[in-house]
Amino acid sequence: MSNSLLLKKKPNIEFHFLEHGFQLNDTETALNSGFYSYQEIQSVVLHRVWFPRLSVWMRVFTTFLNGVPFFPDADSYKFSSIVIQTDSLKIGIWLTNTTMAKQAKKLKEMLDKVDGGNKA
Repeated sequence: MSNSLLLKKKPNIEFHFLEHGFQLNDTETALNSGFYSYQEIQSVVLHRVWFPRLSVWMRVFTTFLNGVPFFPDADSYKFSSIVIQTDSLKIGIWLTNTTMAKQAKKLKEMLDKVDGGNKA
């Protein structure tokens, strides 16, 4: 098995899938970069965006009641993330656009398939 998955171009976040693990090259967060064995992975969690829709409706609701929106702007809460928990490290990557979110879904599926579905 030798595949690659590009999560983001600038700064570069790329996963290289090898036979016994994956190499993560993350120029955005250097601490994430390195080789991780598939056996080290405890869980892969994909946090989806939900807050922007809620915040938009809350702004409309508070504007209707008070004439002034009292809820934070939805644009500042648009980020979802993927978190890979290993035996010794928690790798968290913010997904800042829909392309990254789609790639992260593929990443989760690939890691689940490699590990045989032993993750939470």
